[in-house]
Amino acid sequence: MPLPRDPALAGLTVTAGALPAADDARGVTLDAQTADRHGVAVGDVVALAGESGPASATTPVDAVVTGLTEPSPDPMLSGQAQVWASPAALTAVQGEDGEAGFTPHLLLRLADGADVPAVAEAARAEATAAGVDVDVATPDEAVRSAVTQLSGGTDLLGWVLGGFAALALLVTALVIANTFQVLVAQRTRDLALLRTVGSTTAQVRASVLTEAAVVGVVGSVLGAGLAVAIVAGVAAAARAMLDLPFLTFGLHPAGLAVSVAVGVAVTVLAALAPAVAATRVAPLEALRPKDEVTAASRGGRVRTAIGLVLAVGGTALMLGGVSVREPVSAIGGGALSFVGVLLLARLFVPAAVRGAAVLARPAGVPGRLAGLNAVRHRSRTAATAAATAAALLVGTTLVALFLTGGRTAQEQTALALDTAYPVDLVVQLPADADPARAAEAVAATEDVQAVALATPVGATENGSPVLATPAADLRAVVARLPEGVTGLGDPGTALVPDWVDADPVRAEVAGTERTFVPVRAGSLSSGVYVAAEPLREAGWDGAADAAVPGQLLVALDPGVPVDRLQGLSEDVTRAAGAGAAVIDGGAGERALYARIIDAMLGIVVALLAVSVLIALIGVANTLSLSVIERTRENALLRALGLTRGGLRGAIAIEAVLIAAVAAVLGCALGVFYGWAGAQLVLADLSATAGAGTAVRPVVPWLELGLVVAVAALAGLAASLLPARRAARLSPVAGLAAV
Repeated sequence: MPLPRDPALAGLTVTAGALPAADDARGVTLDAQTADRHGVAVGDVVALAGESGPASATTPVDAVVTGLTEPSPDPMLSGQAQVWASPAALTAVQGEDGEAGFTPHLLLRLADGADVPAVAEAARAEATAAGVDVDVATPDEAVRSAVTQLSGGTDLLGWVLGGFAALALLVTALVIANTFQVLVAQRTRDLALLRTVGSTTAQVRASVLTEAAVVGVVGSVLGAGLAVAIVAGVAAAARAMLDLPFLTFGLHPAGLAVSVAVGVAVTVLAALAPAVAATRVAPLEALRPKDEVTAASRGGRVRTAIGLVLAVGGTALMLGGVSVREPVSAIGGGALSFVGVLLLARLFVPAAVRGAAVLARPAGVPGRLAGLNAVRHRSRTAATAAATAAALLVGTTLVALFLTGGRTAQEQTALALDTAYPVDLVVQLPADADPARAAEAVAATEDVQAVALATPVGATENGSPVLATPAADLRAVVARLPEGVTGLGDPGTALVPDWVDADPVRAEVAGTERTFVPVRAGSLSSGVYVAAEPLREAGWDGAADAAVPGQLLVALDPGVPVDRLQGLSEDVTRAAGAGAAVIDGGAGERALYARIIDAMLGIVVALLAVSVLIALIGVANTLSLSVIERTRENALLRALGLTRGGLRGAIAIEAVLIAAVAAVLGCALGVFYGWAGAQLVLADLSATAGAGTAVRPVVPWLELGLVVAVAALAGLAASLLPARRAARLSPVAGLAAV
């Protein structure tokens, strides 16, 4: 990249050494990450080559590293070697006309206080008057243009996070409503006493809503501050751990203000129903003994009917949208079906818990009590499921959806890249290399499956190099051919990119005009590859065309981890010798896409943490209500000989049962929705890979098992305080409670 004559315009931060002078024909700078990967330091000599000009790929020039810089924040340059050279050095490499193929641009630094829009308009007018068509952009406009170009004009990540934020708000509203139901249940006698001494229903309602508003303000402010700290920490960790230097942290005060306002509004609205419920009990009636205080919903048949309609109709709409590739119908149908599932939770969650209760029997009396308590009262289990299913079910479904979709996308991307790039790595050897020795060294590299030495023997009519390799070796290194393509390595055939229209392919090989039947595979643009045996039979002595560098075609082990690909590419080039370079193949892109998907799944882990936190609060609240309901029941069990530890164990096992069942159901739903989403988004990619339009989901069993385990631990943690409260109450006090 050309270094501006005013280095400040490049926006570079020098970490070692210095930038080269404008007239330094050999000085270059290198980003610190690339230098670290290749073991380059300030003062080292590196080979600098251009696509054309005095320093072509076969005749590189020596350049001296004068300094190291921080990696560019430009995401388009992420993962690439960032070499900055002075104009004199570029001229030495590419010649006087070497930059003709690039779009020239000018960077202007204005004087302090200059009117930026006015200067931009003046520059545009001057260029137009000179007959030059230019685009003039301010820094902000250039940044927005780059972001739009990078994202394709859509903020997909923003939509994904916004959708989860909406779901999180819904879950939070349910948890808040449940929390205030618990508070109202605990304060029934206090509220009734206030009514008897003259408080009106409006005053009681206002007291609950005022408390909700105060809690909302405090919680929202603390939550916004915590969110800022978490996002800043995640951004810093991602830059360091995921090698994403372009990832920056941005803070928008207006967005924080909106989030606080929404948090307060949601809290007050969620507390409205409990506040109204607190005013519906007559004062004298509330002061009488009451065996059971429940906050369970009694939607009954209407809720069930609505849930069935939404679940069945939404699923049909989603599957129909998937089949015709209509994202609005598919996503809308999926959302409706999930709402229906939540409405039906009070039906299938108790049944599932009843089945899972068998697993608690080995725990003895506490385990049997937990299983019985979880399903004894349908209203009680439904109340617990309302929080658990709305928090854990939503959270685990979303996480399982992303995990299934992400792993499926990773698999489909790998298949598509195998088709687009039939060879994992194509290594171009330096002119002075010993090809046979380089091939042996690369073959001995860990995680390399096969190596084919490609010897240059001629060129096609359009100038593409023709390279010969043993037929068996060629078949060994080609990972995948498109469906229906055969003949690889057969006499008279040539492996060519799929965009080559010529049939037959005409080339001058070993001094003789020959024709080849094309075997089209992917976008392999590094050359045309033919079998060496027929050429030897025709008299070729194995001599290479000295004008074209030799190549190594490398196949990697199928099971090599994606996070090893970048380092493996460097190991291969290092083994091939100084000056070797990877010029083609799908391993690099596979590593890039894998990093992107892993980064997205890292965000999902953060979403899991949020959903588990919400679930923890929700389950703790419903268990607190359950302890209130069972005060006399638990006291009777204690009086009959149940120990405090046994009572705590029963409550803990009950919480784990409900949380684990909700998580398992959520994972099952997430796998289903993840498959539907993958089918909607990845069908074309699957067809490109030759696997048809039916996408086979990749179920990440290990990650899903971890999700269930985390959910179960969250349920256990949520039970600690309610269980402690229940165990501390003496049997006499519990039996006397009213």
